[in-house]
Amino acid sequence: MLFSFSLFHKTTLGISLESSNTYIARHGKGIVLGEPSVVATDIYNEKVVAIGDKAKKMIGRAPETISVDRPISGGIISDFDKTVAMLCQYVSRVVQTRIGITSAIVVPAAASSVERRSMRDMAKAAYGSRVVPVDEPIAAALGCGLDVFSGRGHIIVDIGGGRTDISVVANGGVMLARSLSECSGTFDRDIINFVRKNYNILIGDGTAEDVKKQLGCASDVKNMELMTLNGRHLISGLPENFVLSSEDVHQAIASSVRAIVDGIMTVLGKIPPEIASDLIRSKIHLVGGGALMKGWTELIYKETGMEAVVEENPLEATAVGAMRAVPMAKKLRNYENSTLGN
Repeated sequence: MLFSFSLFHKTTLGISLESSNTYIARHGKGIVLGEPSVVATDIYNEKVVAIGDKAKKMIGRAPETISVDRPISGGIISDFDKTVAMLCQYVSRVVQTRIGITSAIVVPAAASSVERRSMRDMAKAAYGSRVVPVDEPIAAALGCGLDVFSGRGHIIVDIGGGRTDISVVANGGVMLARSLSECSGTFDRDIINFVRKNYNILIGDGTAEDVKKQLGCASDVKNMELMTLNGRHLISGLPENFVLSSEDVHQAIASSVRAIVDGIMTVLGKIPPEIASDLIRSKIHLVGGGALMKGWTELIYKETGMEAVVEENPLEATAVGAMRAVPMAKKLRNYENSTLGN
């Protein structure tokens, strides 16, 4: 299926709506917005009271009358109206007028035609412009500066907040794709569950995220680090301090890390021989927030024998790539088949 629309517009945007964060890139300016994909609403009148950073700070602290939600799950809309409200505000921050906007919005490679239409309808409702969906692996590859139209394949691993996508891109489309919804975003939940089980202490999402950033490591821990934390003891109900080590965190996230490595191995095992010979001389490109965790390149090389690289600004790659996709939209092909292994 080919994208087709003309480019007589003044403003070109690339939009990446992710479970954790939303990024917007603008032609000539690069990334112009990066905010949490969080919306806080009044449960009685459904009025939006906060969006983005302000809403995220309310997680676990909001009164009972306020609902704090993430309207995007795994790159797919889970609450249409809240997503519209969020994106409408975000776009209004980066453009002075909605007239003449051309935008490309990132969608998971395995998104159905209904899910793609929903993303397009949502964007039109938010800012009323022409919208084209761009497959996430294509956007990520373009954001990495790769030639997606060459016959030589590129492996993209996007470790996002709600989903990990492992894809092979070549000839203007996605050749293979495997989506792992059971890992990636579970790093934080892995840490929360580990602390609950081993310390009888409950910590919040924000604390788990801080632990992941400071102590998280995909490969074997070389330098032991410690972090003093506080949470609520499950038996006494009282606040309590405790110390968590980098080895604890490595143990907590081990199964999710293993699932990602196994996913990479599965995709490598299904690559056509013609492409496989090219990939031997290529690299595995890592993007997404999870790619910032230490140890990925060492672990992937150990398991696959292939060099891996964490791209510069991995959080922003898909939004930048979506923006770059606009002028070449007629050449790009959607990947509408089911992912491997599903």
